[in-house]
Formats: sequence, C-alpha cells, structure tokens
Amino acid sequence: MRTFQAFPGVRMTSDLCIWMESEATIAIADLHIGLEGVLEAEGMHLPRIQTESMRDSLMRIVDRYQPEKVLILGDLKHEFSHNLGQELAEVRQVVRQLRDGAEVWVAKGNHDNFLASLAKQLDLRVEGSFRLGGVSMMHGHRDTNDRPLVIGHEHPSVRLFDSIGAYLKLPCFLHFEKERVLVLPAFSPLAPGMDFTNATKGRALSPVLRDADVGAAQVYACSEIGLMHLGPVSGLKRVNR
Repeated sequence: MRTFQAFPGVRMTSDLCIWMESEATIAIADLHIGLEGVLEAEGMHLPRIQTESMRDSLMRIVDRYQPEKVLILGDLKHEFSHNLGQELAEVRQVVRQLRDGAEVWVAKGNHDNFLASLAKQLDLRVEGSFRLGGVSMMHGHRDTNDRPLVIGHEHPSVRLFDSIGAYLKLPCFLHFEKERVLVLPAFSPLAPGMDFTNATKGRALSPVLRDADVGAAQVYACSEIGLMHLGPVSGLKRVNR
C-alpha cells in the first residue's frame, strides 16, 4: 500500500512525505542540503549525488501529487553555524525547481539559523510553525501543546531482521496515537536514521515526545514495495530478541 491515514486529511506515503489533499500540500522534513560538503571537510569524500537524488525524488512526488504547496518541516540546510557557498547554491537549485509549480514554505529547524537572507532572495515563507487543515506542523526541536501535530527532527528508522540475524534498515513514520503526534522520516538519503527498533521512553529527541510511550508508537516503514505497517515499536522488540 502506498498511503495510510494518520489524521483526518493527513496521509502518510511511501514517498517519505505526507499528502494533505484538501490543502493541496505535501510535507517533508530534514533535507540537510549541504551534508556532503560538511562530510568532505571532515575527511569523508562521497560522490556529490545527494542534492541531485533529492531533487529527482521531489520532482517525482510533485508530478504524482500535483501540490500547490510544498511544506518543509525544518533542516532544509545542514550547516547550522554559518552558510556554506556550495550549500547555498544547492538550496537555491532545489527551491527554484520546486517553485516552478508550487509555493514553498519552511518551518524553521535547528539547522536553519542562517536561512533568513536566503529566504528573502528566494521568496520563501519561513515561520516557526504552520497550521493547515486543523493540523499543526513544525520541525520538532521546540515544545508545543498544539495537537494534532506533525514533526520531523527525529530521523526515525527501524531494522527488519531475518532468521539468521541479517537486517534491512528502513526509514519510517512513527505515529504516536495517544499523543496525537506524527513523526516524519528524514528526506535526506545521507542523514543517518535514528534506530527506534529497541527504543524506550526517553529515546526521542523532541521535547514534544519527552514523556511519550515510544513502545506504543505505530511504525510505518517506507520501502520500494510501498508503506508497511509493522505495528507498535514494542512488537519489533519482541521479533528481534
């Protein structure tokens, strides 16, 4: 299956985004554009394919859903202490291509400290949070009592094991049904996913989830064959013992 409903009007998709049809909006999180440059400066040389890969994925999503708005839930760029030249060029490239067919809104993340000047150049709407269709949308590094809520920030992933212990790691959505919070997977192909397979209370980074029962969160893994509902995090723990 490609989509599951999280809240009324909000559907999780296997494309690492949510689709809000009544708002003609897709939302993604944690692109971390420029991560390759930071890794290169630290001595890890990787082919510069991340931005091109994300751009291609975004264009496929835009073609599929035909949104009027693309909402980025924080960490559009990776370097949070200053702006890197290559990073800014890549951000411009991605945003301008998106803006050919849709408005681009950004909920400011903890890596977006120096986004203001770029936002003005590119006519980006940048806010701390947004509310669309009765749902609050933000990055997740700050606390809020708004519900229902969609956030990024966590980069959630899970591992699926076979009978001999080999595993496949997949990005995933985490749906905290009791808390009415949905966590999006990171859109960046390079940003390492935080493994929630054996997670317990206190594992989550977001202050929104400080007291949440992580074991009760429903897992929806994104794969090439679609979106897979794997049940609660606590069920994955039992499988992996």
